Amino acid sequence: RGSPIHDDEMLSRSVVGLRSIGRGASAQLGARAMATQASSLTYAKRGSPITLNVTSAAVPSPSAAQVQLKFLASSVSYSDFYPIAASHEGATSLPVKDTSVRFAKAKSVGPMDPVAGPLGKPPQTPAVGGLEGVAVVEAVGSSVKGLSVGDWVLPGAGVGSWQTHAVVDEASVVKVRNDIPPEYAACLSISASAALRLLEDFEKLSAGDVIVHNCANGMVGQVLVQLAAARGIKVISVLRAKASLEDVSDHLKAMGSTAVVPETQLRSHYMQEVFADLPAPKIAFDGVGGASGSLIARVMPKGGRVVSFGGASGEPLLLPAEKGIKVEGFYLSEWVKKNGRDARQKMIDTLADSVAEGKIKLLLERGHFSKHRVSLNKAFEALRDRRLVMMF
Repeated sequence: RGSPIHDDEMLSRSVVGLRSIGRGASAQLGARAMATQASSLTYAKRGSPITLNVTSAAVPSPSAAQVQLKFLASSVSYSDFYPIAASHEGATSLPVKDTSVRFAKAKSVGPMDPVAGPLGKPPQTPAVGGLEGVAVVEAVGSSVKGLSVGDWVLPGAGVGSWQTHAVVDEASVVKVRNDIPPEYAACLSISASAALRLLEDFEKLSAGDVIVHNCANGMVGQVLVQLAAARGIKVISVLRAKASLEDVSDHLKAMGSTAVVPETQLRSHYMQEVFADLPAPKIAFDGVGGASGSLIARVMPKGGRVVSFGGASGEPLLLPAEKGIKVEGFYLSEWVKKNGRDARQKMIDTLADSVAEGKIKLLLERGHFSKHRVSLNKAFEALRDRRLVMMF
């Protein structure tokens, strides 16, 4: 796939007028001279081709219930481009309809809406790009009680993380411990959170149980492997064909995968060898949809369970009706809305503790916000193994 960002459009520069602070002309000039300047990557409208603007503005003082943030790191992945390019509002339901394949009854499921998972619906434009990142609190409003200057926080997905500074409501952020690498903290809000929820919310899993998942080289897949392995759960990781398959396979096995299977071998006799000494899988997690999702569903027993958490292929998965496979969708945005800030805080604490204890190791590549053109285009590379994190 080519980059969705046109080089001649991506960095069309737009300088936003500075916000005045204080009263009177001299006060305004003084405030403009002293105010912190925020730089951000914004988009004025959604749709393709993607156009991002570099904008600059004075950072306003936080109101009573707000906090002023300085970003430390921002995760950048293919998922960040979906809400920018989206021409729809997002749908948190998984389409299911009856169909037939070669005259056999089947179910067509999906595709999963890639915008709805992390956001529910795209933010109102103009908006700042970026779904997840970590920031440090620089100032707090008079009624803020749970945060102090110097605390690290993870803003909600709708805040926008491709910016140097932001002023947001205290209720829109959760704290994260500040003794872990900031590039790790920047990846906990969405992908790592989704992995934990998949493992804990759908099936009661115990040591020795087997799970299957595709999109194994992605961030959700890598975290899922490590969290499951730490609990003694057996993990069958499925990879799409790629040049570095052997290296990625070795890395996933080192993380805890019981077996790493190329997608092309899911219909081969090799799978009999894989499951020879294992019980039938209790659940499968599909982040791709289409043919890939259909293939991992094939290894499930009759009446098995498949959870769709992403739709990277943009295609529905087809399931033979006779197997009675149960399919459901997982939308992190819906989980956050239903369970609230306290539950999200507990989830982030669990993940950050796992990072601090060395139980979660991530394949990351550092970039820098000052070179965001390079970082954003790298992040869009197909089948990328290392998550790109922009440092500030």
